[in-house]
Amino acid sequence: MKFQPISPFVQELFETYESLRPIYMSEGHFLNQFLWENYYKTRFATDDTALYLLIQRQGFSAFFAPLCREEDLPEAFSRMERYFHDVLQKPLCVFLADKRMVEILTEAGRLGSYSIAEERDCYDYVYEAEKLRTLSGKLMHKKKNLVNKFLREYEGHFEYETLGRDNIGEIEAFHQKWLDERRIYDKYNCIDDEEEGIYRLFGNCAFIRCRMGGVRIDGELKAYTIGSYSPDTRCAFIHIEKADVEYAGLYNYINQQFILHEFPDALFVNREDDLGQDNLRQAKLSYHPLRLEEKFTLREKFPFQEN
Repeated sequence: MKFQPISPFVQELFETYESLRPIYMSEGHFLNQFLWENYYKTRFATDDTALYLLIQRQGFSAFFAPLCREEDLPEAFSRMERYFHDVLQKPLCVFLADKRMVEILTEAGRLGSYSIAEERDCYDYVYEAEKLRTLSGKLMHKKKNLVNKFLREYEGHFEYETLGRDNIGEIEAFHQKWLDERRIYDKYNCIDDEEEGIYRLFGNCAFIRCRMGGVRIDGELKAYTIGSYSPDTRCAFIHIEKADVEYAGLYNYINQQFILHEFPDALFVNREDDLGQDNLRQAKLSYHPLRLEEKFTLREKFPFQEN
């Protein structure tokens, strides 16, 4: 396997492999991997079977789930094993394997020598897109009230806007202000890496397909969000969402408007994980997800033993 960086110019290649099987977890899509490449030190390689994503961060080596056809998962898994055994001389570790991958490998009898650990802090929240657009029903009543309160209090002062590369400067300025206020909540010390990934995206947005939206209040940007779309699964992925918390209901409003304006054909919305942050977990659960996209770490117990 010849590994290379995840550059802005490999998005089309990634999407070719992504389309080989339905993948609803965020790590199975280009923009997530591009944003977090620095945090995980991720590199990728391809062959006639799969696209492989290798993590080598601070002594930790692992593969993400390979991008391939479902029927090719056992073969891709074998090739990952051989790379770890022959090249790294380590037992294989697969970080954040999706549930379907675990099911297929279990049915194929491939996981008898592996431990399987749930990664709850990394579970993605998947919602019905129409419920996020309409906020209809009893369960969404509080969210709709928050949006309506925002509409009343700031009537005539706000507007939703589809953003593009001409807006990068003001998005960066807003993001830096938001970042300075949020560092104290950074449980996994990954905000700086997220910031680097976001700025890297800003610097390459002319070459990357993504969707951006924002809300202005009295002409000044007070919230923005970045997402991508998988037409094969009709799933929108919300990778970044930042808003000024001084404006009650602003997060709820941009959440709704971004889906309405940028993803009108989406059936599902993946709002990614909560990183184990209690406040973020409660916020995402409060939107009553359709399901949690489960993820697992697979660690080989035999024949290799780690030092």
